This record gives sequence, structure tokens and C-alpha cells, in this order.
Amino acid sequence: MQRLKQEKPVNMDGVNLLVSLLLRYPEIGTISFDPETDTLKLTFTLDKVVLSDEFEKFKKLLVSSISAYHYLEKIEDAEIAISTEVHENTLFLHILRDMDTVSQDEIKLISELMNEHFGDAVIKDSASISAEGDNDSIQEELIDHMLGNVKLNHVSEHIIGLWEEGRVLVFNK
Repeated sequence: MQRLKQEKPVNMDGVNLLVSLLLRYPEIGTISFDPETDTLKLTFTLDKVVLSDEFEKFKKLLVSSISAYHYLEKIEDAEIAISTEVHENTLFLHILRDMDTVSQDEIKLISELMNEHFGDAVIKDSASISAEGDNDSIQEELIDHMLGNVKLNHVSEHIIGLWEEGRVLVFNK
């Protein structure tokens, strides 16, 4: 008789955080947790290939903006890595952050910089774009709460959230 493999339960705080971040920041194409490195990976998708000079200029702006934010918030020893991948005419911008020091305000800053710098080139799911309003502050408070829970109760599995055809999907890798 063959035994069924019992899967351990997924940390729902992590799943809910990924879903909430994708809903609040539709410019984030995918987001994932890596429990081995305790990092959060944000991926933005651009429908154009950015020249290396333009990317380096943006990368300097992004790093200096995040550094200024960390200085003002007295965040030390933050780990950040920025990389790109190009497939045909699509650019994937990956931002890797350590879970101990990442914050919702920093994610908001990164998203705003992406929108300001690349504008309509940032691919967003059309169903994800909603009217901004009073719900934003409530969503942001919820995200802060969930992020705090995930920092306390580390996610033990690799999970990834993404937009597909107007829906947010979360997978356990």
C-alpha cells in the first residue's frame, strides 16, 4: 500500500501578505519569499528593454532613495540586490530584500519610483488597477501588520505570488 505524502501547512500570513502586496501595488508583477535566505523578491515587468545607461541611472536613484529612507528610519545592515533579466522585448527588474529590515513604506517607495521613472512601460494587470481612495491607508495598515507577523513567524516554505488574467495566484514551490 502506497502512503500519501503529507504536506506541511503553508504559513497563511505569508500567503496573505503576498496577495495584499500584489493587490495594493499592481506594478509588482511577482513577489516571492525564499526561506533559505530569508529574503523577499519583488519583480517588476517592463514592456521595453531599458538601455544599460538608463538602467544604471535608475539603479543609482533607487539605491540612493532606499539608503536615504534607511538613514531616516535608522535601519542598519539592510541587504538589497538589484538585477535584470531580458526576454525578447521584456525586461524583468528583480529587487531582493532581507525580511528583517524590509518595510511596507520601502515597498511603496520602490513602486512609486518605478511608476515615476518608467510610467506606462511598467506592466500591470488591468484587473488590478482600482480607484485609489480611503482603502489605501487601511490596506497599508494591514500589510504592516502581516509583515510584522511574517517577521516573527518566518515563512518556512518558498512561496510565490503573481498576477494572471486578473487574478492573484500564490504557489508553494
